[in-house]
Amino acid sequence: MTMPYACTRCMMPTEEAVCPVCGAKTENAQRIRDALPPQTILHGQYLLGAALGGGGFGTTYRALKLESVDPVRGEMVAVKEYFPHSIAARSDDGRVVPQRNDAKLFTNWRDKFVTEYNMLLEASRCPSVVQVLDLFEENNTAYLVMAYVEGETLAHRVREQGAIPPEELMRMMKPFIENLRMLHEKKIIHRDIKPANIILKGGDTPILLDFGSARPNDPDSRKTILISKGYAPPEQYEENSLQGNWTDVYGLCATMYFALTAQEPADALERKYAIKVKGSDPLVPIQKLCPRLKSQWADALMAGLAMESGERPSSFTKLETALFSESKPDAPKPAPIIDSAQTTRTLLAAKRAGNLLKRFAPQKCEGILREIDRISRLGSIAQQAESLQQLLQGSGVIFRLLTNGFRKA
Repeated sequence: MTMPYACTRCMMPTEEAVCPVCGAKTENAQRIRDALPPQTILHGQYLLGAALGGGGFGTTYRALKLESVDPVRGEMVAVKEYFPHSIAARSDDGRVVPQRNDAKLFTNWRDKFVTEYNMLLEASRCPSVVQVLDLFEENNTAYLVMAYVEGETLAHRVREQGAIPPEELMRMMKPFIENLRMLHEKKIIHRDIKPANIILKGGDTPILLDFGSARPNDPDSRKTILISKGYAPPEQYEENSLQGNWTDVYGLCATMYFALTAQEPADALERKYAIKVKGSDPLVPIQKLCPRLKSQWADALMAGLAMESGERPSSFTKLETALFSESKPDAPKPAPIIDSAQTTRTLLAAKRAGNLLKRFAPQKCEGILREIDRISRLGSIAQQAESLQQLLQGSGVIFRLLTNGFRKA
């Protein structure tokens, strides 16, 4: 079939130097290190546009899924290429070639990429996770095809517009956290939750992207091939430390910390060193940076950023409960039983005690006697009893003893 020349940004067919639809200049397509050139066709059906971004382990492209009947009427998708830049390079024929000493490592990682993305086909049923559409191998590497989600990343939103108000962020994140519980229920750990991996679909609906570090959650799940400074917990830096749902909890709480404060959270290794050497944690308490944040929200997020995994909420379910469960109001105290006769006796006894003490401390007792007169004029026995109690508590031991003695006489 004849392939159309497409704009590298909007993927609409055009042969003009400037796209008549979106205004992009074809020669200004974003260049990512070792990215495949625009107009490359993969798997016989995916026409690549510009590279959207690249990380240590892959490059993501905007692409058009070509239809065999009408290639112009294609579906916009995102294609992620497995490409570990630290151990591989692009050859002239487009293949991804590992360095000589890293061939085994490259193959192992590529095989994991393929195996574990098959697992993510199931995970993508979660409405807050980008939909996985296809997986194939080509160019000595592997490619993942995902639904293309239009929107800006959470990282971009915060950097351009500043911190997100607490109430607004919590409205956005509540359904997001509820939906992400499905990942942990399917025993999938994402391991790279961060602002750059969350797209705000329609401006306010978070969608989680990039499962490049995802692994099954099992007792031997100890290794990670990707670490994002500030968002990775201590166990991701330590080869033999057990990782689990609590690892994702740390990443999500760090992401929310950034969204609420517009400041990157302190890196886990820096925190660990400072705590050990200086005895203090450099992670600034979130309420100091975001005073409007409710204490319940602040406590839950700081718990999620605990250095010890056992001190964090152990799953998204528990994090959701900590953030959003309504605290039960204290049970109403039973109304005190007021004995009107006893209150009257106490009032008379207090007056006698005040008159007696007036001989020794006239100025102080004048005030006590005036207060007793005021209390006696209160219309409610309950008010009289409460005011008497306050008077007795605040007027000294001798006055209380005398009042108690006169009341019993």
